[in-house]
Order: sequence, then structure tokens, then C-alpha cells
Amino acid sequence: MKIDKLKKELAKKQADLATKKAEVRSFTESDDKTIDDVKTGMADIQAKEAEIEEIRSNIEVLEQASGLSTDEKRDEEGLDDSEIQEEDAADETDEDPEEKQAGESTDGVADDKEEKDTEKRDAGGLQDMKLKVGGETADKKVTAFADYLKTGEVRDVTGIALKDGQVIIPETILTPEKEVHQFPRLGSLVRTESVTTTTGKLPIFNNSTDLLTAHTEYGQTTKNATPVITPILWDLQTYTGGYVFSQELISDSSYDWQAELQSRLTELRDNTDDSLIITALTDGITKTASTDLLGDIKKVLNVTFKPQDSAAASIVMSQSAYNAFDMATDAMGRPLLQPNVAAATGYTLLGKTVVIVDDTLFPKAKAGDVNIVVAPLKKAVINFKLTEITGQFQDTYDIWYKQLGIFLRENVVQARKDLIVNLTGTLKEVKVVPTQAG
Repeated sequence: MKIDKLKKELAKKQADLATKKAEVRSFTESDDKTIDDVKTGMADIQAKEAEIEEIRSNIEVLEQASGLSTDEKRDEEGLDDSEIQEEDAADETDEDPEEKQAGESTDGVADDKEEKDTEKRDAGGLQDMKLKVGGETADKKVTAFADYLKTGEVRDVTGIALKDGQVIIPETILTPEKEVHQFPRLGSLVRTESVTTTTGKLPIFNNSTDLLTAHTEYGQTTKNATPVITPILWDLQTYTGGYVFSQELISDSSYDWQAELQSRLTELRDNTDDSLIITALTDGITKTASTDLLGDIKKVLNVTFKPQDSAAASIVMSQSAYNAFDMATDAMGRPLLQPNVAAATGYTLLGKTVVIVDDTLFPKAKAGDVNIVVAPLKKAVINFKLTEITGQFQDTYDIWYKQLGIFLRENVVQARKDLIVNLTGTLKEVKVVPTQAG
């Protein structure tokens, strides 16, 4: 029959559709497939679904025109001969209720069956009843439905999951957040000098210990020693960096990539300054191992440095060194490190600003190393800077991209090696003096 032929074609189309859906679903997890591949697959699925719908419509029209026979009814609903007879008998009974009553009055079998079915329904025992779905007995589905009627909850249910529909599930991207740099920047703590030539010198007049001499009337004046001038030389180095981003990135993204990359250039500059400054603070400086860091820092401030240099001194310490001092207390049980909201870095030690840096920022250092530098930073290190240029560069639009770049010419110089002290070691244990009870 033509209907049978259409049904066979329908079954084949449905199998092809299921295979195609599985194939397209696999595209979402494959790195080799693009969005265009997924779109093409979805279009094929829609076309196959349209074909299936048309075949179903044709079958329905033919069935309505010819009517269903008993054999076709069996094929469509999956009923055996006894069940068809029962349904036919039920139909006849519905048409003539008086005949049903007369035929069953002898033994009351139908009454007993109806009473048992009612008891099963009242007890929620629908699991004993058979539900015909697609020509198969679905006992599990009936049981699940019965459980739902009794408990109001659905258990052990599987179906279309998130992974099956992930291709068409919308995605929301929140406003990006930026991580804040964790340590103080050293560029603002040292001296910066703007220059106009690639090389040059900064003369420093040293202090004189020379004295005046006693003078006699009409006598010759003794000449004093010529002032000692120490030149600090600079030789500018060039540093550059940049980010290249495509026109496609700008077109397809709602994020302001140009502003983001501009701030990244500033971060690159600050990272470079930190590295150059810490190198200037340690290059050629003999590291002193100490068993009493606090005592040695006091000695540097009180003896090694003259009073003006000591007053301007700061203490640069690694994070591990900061941790050692933060856990230590003085003889009265007070923390050695004191919070100071007026200090840019937030802490003071012996009245001096404490600058905390990453352990690994110190050259050749590793995590956990204790390193400390004591120096009047603006006098010990000078950054000679000629120019800093940041700009946007564009191609001739045969490749379509943009580039943000930075051009920096500077030279970070160790100006006063004699005013830099580098310490490492441990803290001496301080015994806490107990306070007397009032």
C-alpha cells in the first residue's frame, strides 16, 4: 500500500534525522568545527524535519481518506487480537448499556473487575495497569507517574539535557574586572630627571672638610682645596613594547580593547622601572648577612648614614622579610612594624617608610628569601628620562589590524653607591618584659 511505503520512508527519515542531530551535537565539542559548520548542520536538521512533517501530513490525509482497518489499527497502536476484541466489546457496551447489564448479571465478573480497578486507582496502584506508548508497555513510566501522584516528586527521570541544547543557549559576559598590582611602584620613590640628550652628566659637589686659616694684617690668604665634583653619567637606553589587535576583534567584541591595551602599556612601563630600580639598588652592593636585622638597621641609620641621609632613608624589604618583622615584637611586646596612614606604603619601621616588594623582584632571589635595602632612595638612584611616547599605528588596510605601542628612552643610574646597604639574615629574638600589675 502507499501508506506502508510512506511509513517506511518516514522511519528512514527519522533515523537520518537522529543521526544528523548527533553529528551536529558533536560539533559543539570539537575544536576543528566552526560556528559556520554548526549553522550548516542546523539548517540540514530543519530541512529534514520539514520533510518528515510533510510525510506525516501525507499519511494522515491517506488514512482519513481510506479509513483504518483492523490490521492497520493493530500496526498503528501495537494491540494484539484479544485487546482489539476487548476494545470492540467495550465499544458495543458503550452503545447499548442495557445489554451490558443483562449479559453480566449472571456472575458479576465485570462488577468485580471495575471494583478492583477502582481500588487500585484509590491506592495509587497505577503501576499494575499497562500503558501503551509506541507499541510497548511502559511500566516504568506508569510507576513514575504513580509516584508523582503520591509524593508530588519526580524521580529517576532522564531527557533532553543542557549539553543537548548548548548550541542555542544564550551566553552573558559580565563587565570584566582587573586585578590590582599588589606592591608599591618604585618609580615614584626615586628621583626622575628629564634630559634632552642621549648622554650627559650630572655634577655633584661633595662636602668639604677644609677649614679657614688665621689671617694676619697684609698677609697672604691661604688657598683652600679645590671643591671635589663627582659626575653622575647617563647613557640613555631605548625600551619598546606593543600590542597588535585585529579589526575583527574590534568589530566582534563589545569591550573597549583599545583602552584596555593602553593601560597595559603603562603596566609594562612600571614593571620595567621596578626591575631597573631594584637592580640599581643591588648592583655591586655587597650583601651583609645578619643575625640581628633590627640591630643592624639601627646601626645603618645611626652610624653608617649621616643625619640628613638617615632622615631621608627608606627601607625596601622583600615580602618574606616583611613577614619576619611583622611577627616580631619589641621588648614591651609591641609589634615592630607600625601602621602609618601617612606613609604611601602603609607601614613604618624605626620611623622610616617601609616599601614591600615581591620576593622574586630582587635579582637572583627566590620565594622565601629575606632581602632588605636601606637607602635615601631619591639620592641613591636617579632615573634620567628623555622621552616617553605611546601611540596608535595602523596598517594600509590590506591586512587590517591596529597596534598600540610605547617608546621609552631612559637610564636608571646608581648615583650614590655609598648610601646603599643591602642586608639579609634573621631577626634576633627579643624577650618581652612583663608589665607590673597596678
